[in-house]
Amino acid sequence: MDRFRIVIMEDNLLMRNSLLGVLELEEQLEVVADFENAADITSIYETYLPDLFIMDIDMPLVNGLEGLEQLKLLFPDTKVIMLTVFEDNDNVLAAICLGANGYILKSSPPEKIIEAIQEVMKGGAPLTPSIARIILQHFPKKQAQNKAAIDYNLSEKEMEVLQLLVQGFSYKMIASNLDKSIETIRVQIKSIYRKLQVQSNSEAILKALRYRIVPY
Repeated sequence: MDRFRIVIMEDNLLMRNSLLGVLELEEQLEVVADFENAADITSIYETYLPDLFIMDIDMPLVNGLEGLEQLKLLFPDTKVIMLTVFEDNDNVLAAICLGANGYILKSSPPEKIIEAIQEVMKGGAPLTPSIARIILQHFPKKQAQNKAAIDYNLSEKEMEVLQLLVQGFSYKMIASNLDKSIETIRVQIKSIYRKLQVQSNSEAILKALRYRIVPY
């Protein structure tokens, strides 16, 4: 069985060790290195070739947002989860716009962190409900749904799935809510990506909000 190689960037030693302990319990995950900041992140990538970075935002010297920007500039397909205590609008939106594949809070229970990692490695982009709400608050509401929903040719079922993504539901939660298998939801989400011309959940959510494709 292939193992996913992970690099952790977290300046709080207690949090870093706690995260290491959680990840070491998963046979499919292997932490290949950990650092206290994002300095030399591109060299670190070339040295360890990780499948995933888990990064804090507030770190000394080079913080998570700076590291994310440097990494995505040279290696745009690299997967990154931002794990942080910050819930403010600027950090959330900056991380997503810079290409973060997921954004979860340090207060999330261990099983949610593992679920988020698994989701990212399968092509998803997890956002906790509180983070999704922050994104929702950033965009002004409109009573009427934009005709962009029609322009993108989304089916009624795809609209249901997209609506739940916007509300911060995970693939598992969407499957449960719609009484479908997770694999069926993945197929529908891939179709949504294709129609919206996006590459990730974060992009799909932002586009749905920006063009008011779904009501909220």
